[in-house]
Amino acid sequence: MLRNYFKIALRHLWQNRLYSSINVIGLAFGLTCVLLAILYIRDEHNFDTFHQKSPDLYRITTTLIAAKGEDPQTSGGTGQVQGPAFKAAIPEMEEYVRVMGGAIFGDIRTDRKAFKLQLLFADDNFFNVFSFKLIHGNPKTVLKDVGSVVITEKTALKFFNSTNVVGKILHMEADPSADRLGKPLVVSGVVENPPKNSSIQFDVLHPFSFMQLSFEDTAWLNAYLGTFVVLNPKADKALVIKKFNQVHAQHAQEQIKENGHNPETNYGLQPITDIHLNHLNTGGEGGAINYSNPLYSYVFLGIAIFILLMASINFVNISIASSLKRAKEVGIRKVTGSHQSQIIIQFLGESAILCVTAFLLALVFMLILLPIFNELANKQIEIGEIFEWRLIFSFIIVLLVNILLSGLYPAYMLSNFKPAEVLYSKQKLSGGGFLGQSLVVLQFALAAILLIASIVFYQQMNYVRTKDLGYNPYQVIRSYISGNRETKPFAEFIKNEVAKEPSIVQISFGEDRGSNYKAKVNQRTVKSSYQNIDQNYFSVLGIRLKEGRNLSSNQEVIVNEAFVKASALANPIGALIKTEDFFIKSPARIVGVVKDFHFGSLRNRISPLVMTTNDVYHGGIWLKIDKNRQQEAIKAFEKIYRKALPNAVYEYSFMDELNNRDYIQEQRWQKIIGFATLLSMLLCGMGLFGLTHLAAQQRTKEIGIRKVLGASVMSIVALLSKNFLKLSFISVIVASPIAFYFMDKWLQGFAYRIQISWNIFGYTAFIIIFISFLTVTYQAIQAALMNPVDSIKTE
Repeated sequence: MLRNYFKIALRHLWQNRLYSSINVIGLAFGLTCVLLAILYIRDEHNFDTFHQKSPDLYRITTTLIAAKGEDPQTSGGTGQVQGPAFKAAIPEMEEYVRVMGGAIFGDIRTDRKAFKLQLLFADDNFFNVFSFKLIHGNPKTVLKDVGSVVITEKTALKFFNSTNVVGKILHMEADPSADRLGKPLVVSGVVENPPKNSSIQFDVLHPFSFMQLSFEDTAWLNAYLGTFVVLNPKADKALVIKKFNQVHAQHAQEQIKENGHNPETNYGLQPITDIHLNHLNTGGEGGAINYSNPLYSYVFLGIAIFILLMASINFVNISIASSLKRAKEVGIRKVTGSHQSQIIIQFLGESAILCVTAFLLALVFMLILLPIFNELANKQIEIGEIFEWRLIFSFIIVLLVNILLSGLYPAYMLSNFKPAEVLYSKQKLSGGGFLGQSLVVLQFALAAILLIASIVFYQQMNYVRTKDLGYNPYQVIRSYISGNRETKPFAEFIKNEVAKEPSIVQISFGEDRGSNYKAKVNQRTVKSSYQNIDQNYFSVLGIRLKEGRNLSSNQEVIVNEAFVKASALANPIGALIKTEDFFIKSPARIVGVVKDFHFGSLRNRISPLVMTTNDVYHGGIWLKIDKNRQQEAIKAFEKIYRKALPNAVYEYSFMDELNNRDYIQEQRWQKIIGFATLLSMLLCGMGLFGLTHLAAQQRTKEIGIRKVLGASVMSIVALLSKNFLKLSFISVIVASPIAFYFMDKWLQGFAYRIQISWNIFGYTAFIIIFISFLTVTYQAIQAALMNPVDSIKTE
């Protein structure tokens, strides 16, 4: 019997191969999206699970309430003292390891090569706590010696073209700890490159004691590095946290008295496997990077389900619309004794054949698209990972759900036909009912939501690209004098050499915007950012002075309009401010006000800024170059830089490129939603093509009679197309408020953003209706141009 069902199914699918092809290709597209979404979610939730001790491995968190009434600030960090003190007092703590790094880079060199590499500092039991695999070296001793260093496999290959490099010598350029050590570093081990799903990433691993040569901190109120602890499996975490707070109260009491500052401090425990999706800011030095947002997983899965749902709607709609063709088949089967369950099984089997075919095609699409997907989603998923048993099980579940989603209702509906009605041709056409129309509206509404999202994404990112930032980032090169060195002689040399180069218009030295400090003006306290610059800074970046003059000493400051507004200064020029920044002699006098400029992302409002100059040269370099001699300027500056700093690693970026890096995530999602929108339009077009083709076939005789009675081609086109166009318009009305709500929520993440205008919905309606019109009209014209004699003869 099953063999007979299979043969009948194949015969029917082949006879209706146009609709079968539409269903298979559509489902394959939808399944591909869902399979890629599963890969993405699996990768997101698979971070840090490779550590053998991960079930009992936690990061200590610190929550500070600086003053009453202020919001609590939780970070994933501690200071240097918490780990040893907690270990000594809390028996449930089996081990601890302090880790500092993530956003720390340094110049490492041999006699022939130099690279800027990612540094990590860790206690000597690092390899006992974490499951990073050493290729060479003893995990118990590689970090014992203060002058030892462990490098990754790729770092070893960069420097020595080999991984067997234990005993090799490395030098650190202009590093305070290396200067105090007074001798080269010795490679004590080589470790496999940290797995891509590790929150802890590094190129070079130093002993924690090496970092302490230049920076040993005994403060209990600091939280900047990561302290990871291994707890006894039977430990009560709540009790351990309570003991953390008790130890803190005991040890920090004296420092609190000395500082006169007593913030409320509470510690916590965060599982290491939770870090990737709940990063808790540590200022970039807590060791853990590769952060993500769990919202991305939900959005990605939601888009994939949208696409699959559209493909399934195509399947259901075409099945319902073609139901009349199979009505007599069902009637005869019922008269000859077939049960409803047998008919359901038969039609569900046909759906299963299509779904399995689509699933196999989706697997092929997934393998082909994986490199493109990795680039779009910023992943490194390899083909071998796809065949992991949990993933295969997930794929099978998706297949089964898709078979039921696409095939169950049509199978039930077809099996429910009454024999007497269908055999005497009294069965009504099922394709034009409320359910079929609702599914068409739902399908186009989903496409309209994606289209509106794509337009809003494009307009916001175009706004970001074209907004006047208050300065000119174009043809400005950003570089820096790296390392812990006396920058003044190098800066003077570079400045003198640059003056000889006609392709370089001007140079400025300074630093990026610093941390927030408090400034007092007329008894009003203003939380401000500070920046040290030189007199050329404003002209190099094209920043405009609103009033006053340029700087001449560190007893003078220039502020921005936001500072003037926050301090409520009616006449800011000449006003005195008291500052906490030790680079500025306090009190300092305001000598100028600049127009507000965006020194950060457009996600954040322009905050108060205080700028000054002093005799201390800072490492930042800004170069304004001649736009007609760009390559000449780049080569000339590189030559000057290498002459001034022969052992340093030379790097540069264009300011406009640096600005774009702030929006890399948004740019990726713009592409993803753009691709999803195109795919949704394609699926809508395919589904509509199938439905209109089927509708035209079912009304062939009616069309012939109308033509004989004098109906024009255009009137027949209008007859066949008006209902579908009406449904397209309704779908835009349904989609618009939903899309507006979600995209407005997304725009709230930008302090400077576009307003969602009603013309966006107009564009969407035009595109949706235009696609519908083209698809429907093509089929309608073909039907209208048929010979009426042939049409009337059609059975």
